[in-house]
Amino acid sequence: MRRDVLGQTWATAPGDLPFADVVDRTRARRTQFRHDNAISPLGPTSRDDVTVTAETGEDLPVIRARLFLTLDGTEPSLDSPAIEMESTSVRWDILSGYLTRWKATIPRQPAGAVVRYRIAAWTRSHPDGDEPDLWAHDGQGFWFRFQDQTGISRFAYQVEDAGQTGPEWARDGVIYHVFVDRFRRDGERGTLLDTGPSSLHGGDLDGVTSSLPYLQDLGVNAVWLSPVHPAETYHRYDGMDFFSVDERLGGNAAMRRLTAAADRDGMRVLMDFVPSHVSRRHPAFVAAQADATAPTASWFTFYDHPNRYRCFLDLAPHLPSLNTEDDGARRYLMDSAVQWLLEYGVSGFRLDHAIAPGMDFWVAFRHALRQARPDAFTVGEATDTPDSLRRYRQRLDAILDFPLARWLRSTFALGATSLAEFDGFLRSYERFMEPGPGRASFLDNHDMDRFLFLANGNTRRLRMAASCQFALQPTPIIYYGTEIGLSQEHSKTEEGFGDGEVRRDMIWDQAEWDGELLDFFRTLIHARKSQSVLRGDIRETIHLSESGTAYAFRRGKPGDGAVVAAFNAGDERTAIEVAKDADGRDILVSVGDVEMSRGTDRLLLGPMSAALVGVPA
Repeated sequence: MRRDVLGQTWATAPGDLPFADVVDRTRARRTQFRHDNAISPLGPTSRDDVTVTAETGEDLPVIRARLFLTLDGTEPSLDSPAIEMESTSVRWDILSGYLTRWKATIPRQPAGAVVRYRIAAWTRSHPDGDEPDLWAHDGQGFWFRFQDQTGISRFAYQVEDAGQTGPEWARDGVIYHVFVDRFRRDGERGTLLDTGPSSLHGGDLDGVTSSLPYLQDLGVNAVWLSPVHPAETYHRYDGMDFFSVDERLGGNAAMRRLTAAADRDGMRVLMDFVPSHVSRRHPAFVAAQADATAPTASWFTFYDHPNRYRCFLDLAPHLPSLNTEDDGARRYLMDSAVQWLLEYGVSGFRLDHAIAPGMDFWVAFRHALRQARPDAFTVGEATDTPDSLRRYRQRLDAILDFPLARWLRSTFALGATSLAEFDGFLRSYERFMEPGPGRASFLDNHDMDRFLFLANGNTRRLRMAASCQFALQPTPIIYYGTEIGLSQEHSKTEEGFGDGEVRRDMIWDQAEWDGELLDFFRTLIHARKSQSVLRGDIRETIHLSESGTAYAFRRGKPGDGAVVAAFNAGDERTAIEVAKDADGRDILVSVGDVEMSRGTDRLLLGPMSAALVGVPA
């Protein structure tokens, strides 16, 4: 794997965990008592005892550890039921040295149970003390930096028996990502006002509502809205009131009109929700900054009141971080989210910077949503290492699939990694993530250079990548305008430019659309929705040329009906056998020069081409 390519910033997001921090996080284990949500199985059912493990570094003389748990929703404490932990083994790590593993088993619980727990430890200095010397902390994300009272030491999981990772509608969905300010104004109020990359362009929710016929014709069945709360900025990731819609977007009434119209059209609406931080103009923070004893002061973490406080990445003081371990902050976030489900008909949330809150928060958040609306969907912007990502199972329904996006962009947009390398990644990654949460795939989003820009405007590369994206299991997301060829002129990282480059106004003049590309996406979405095997969990590589330029995989079982996804990234025509003894093969989607060889089971692919082929039972 070419880490020099795949590690570049064009495939990351704000709040991503840099590799240097991953190294520091590993080194820090030497001096820490860590439980990074390490449980087995990752998704407990009512049939499973749950093994909980924690580790102490060699610099900590821990001699005893105990797990305290509750099953009634209350916070675990030293008065809660306890399970003694056993020191089972010692492992060695090249960066952290010797790590002692502690283990406890929580007996199986009924489906629906929420298990909350903390892990205490005593050292040689106070082996019989009433108070523990240490509480195990969460070291995922950036939390390894805060192994004290300002860190996370509460953990949780929920028991589920469905064996599924999210509501059925989401697994069967195709999601369209709208950046509201840059999408469309209400038809009666005219087009967008391009007044600069960081200013308001006037997109609103009625503009989204008026676009639903277009989206329905495209074939998508869910719309993800960028944040809509009152804010100072056009992007609104600096919310000032989580219970209302910015009046400049049409206010609360516009949200009701949108969700009602979407429901009539058989579509869902997802809101971008930001539980990690607020605007410094948010009334709760204004009150906390003015008075250290204010009821909302505990919602935030002040290093030195009033002007030194935890903020987004500890780099953006205009975005104070919420302390999601605080009961008051939790109630505010959960009550607001439930309001959007019950009173406005929203179907779920894309959760910004999901590595900021701990898993105890996410279990409570998802549980509250499910109590209000059983088919509510939660998908997190989790930007961490794969071992951390898969621990979101049954804490969130799904995560945005950043690892897959990096490989799709590297392989198909840049040609920097071969199809053989891509296949190697897929085989390992899918198997590793199988016990984890659901995943939602994307080629680009509002934080990264558009795929078409990386591909130098080559729409064939875009079509090949989209064909692969839609042929894989994760729920696919389309960033607005991709389907008509919307791109950019400069990289967002180029001096003098920035996020505005990747958030250009949606084009509504059809004369400027790439009509062939739009037709391709319509066909691709129809294939995804009509072929149930594309949403299943079976994938098998059936062809990989010696040169690594021709590649095919099959979704579904032979004899039960399947779809074959085939790709030729080389300069010469190639043939791939898609099935044996199969009649009625159907080319569902094609890119470039593609045909079935008469009288054979071979698919003929010209240079830089791809196809999805339906193979009947």
